[in-house]
Amino acid sequence: MAIDDYEYVDSIVSIMRIHTDCVPCLMKRVLFQSRLVEGADERTSVENSLKVFAQEFDYSRKSVDVATEVHKASYAVLGEDPYHDLKVRADIIAEQYMDIAQRYVDRAEDKLRACLMVAVIGNIMDFGSTGGIDDPELFREMFDDLMDQGLGHDDSDKIEALLDKPGTIVYMFDNCGESQLDKILIRYLRSRGKRVVGMVRGRPVLNDVTREDAVRSGLDREVDLLLDTGTFYIGIDWRCVPDELMREIEGCDMIIAKGMGNYESLSDEALPVPIVHVMRTKCRPVADSVGVPLDRNIVFVREAGQ
Repeated sequence: MAIDDYEYVDSIVSIMRIHTDCVPCLMKRVLFQSRLVEGADERTSVENSLKVFAQEFDYSRKSVDVATEVHKASYAVLGEDPYHDLKVRADIIAEQYMDIAQRYVDRAEDKLRACLMVAVIGNIMDFGSTGGIDDPELFREMFDDLMDQGLGHDDSDKIEALLDKPGTIVYMFDNCGESQLDKILIRYLRSRGKRVVGMVRGRPVLNDVTREDAVRSGLDREVDLLLDTGTFYIGIDWRCVPDELMREIEGCDMIIAKGMGNYESLSDEALPVPIVHVMRTKCRPVADSVGVPLDRNIVFVREAGQ
């Protein structure tokens, strides 16, 4: 199904077009990743990205469309996966907190809300971004504080109402490290009789989970089916969704979309199923789009067709 098959809607969330704040944020990330690869040509990576950014910049464009092209220009210099080592470290560190997180869930009266809380704090592991952390080791220092913050927006009661019957949930993964904590929520959803289809990136982009990362970290064994987007794209590119993935999206009961990249790529899609956004509002344009303050953990539900 093509992107044009869906209706554009502006009333529930603001469509995530390019914003002036995107300029320093995006170039900060290009510079960050250009310094991850030893011996890489940092200057050419930045120069190429700046040129593409200038060519692609248009306030009517979807933010992730432009960001994808800018990062593609950088990756042409840096190689296939400049974040690889950071992703591996992030998974190792996050895995060390799974027992603590599981005990938190086990003690909680509201198991679903507790699982969502565990899943959302991992979204801070967004290396090189504004509002994220640049070193997975910092997660150790922040874990307790992030848990204490709670949810700045909480629609978990709406999700609970959707879990009483069997069906499929499409779970759109975001960052490595974060995805380790997603396992706890996925196990809970499956214990409630849900079939969970995991969606990962088709090629390495930023520190997002790919199929290779999912297999390495055991994430593939936590879901009933693992599919990828088939492309180098931040989120999901609705112009070229693989057929099997689109069938699962069209036939599911709910989508859980982790992180801002998935949020931005879904912001102009009125899908026929509820979309649950589980993320931290790490930048002003996204926070304003959702209508919550900056630096909040949120679980936000868009009803079907909105």
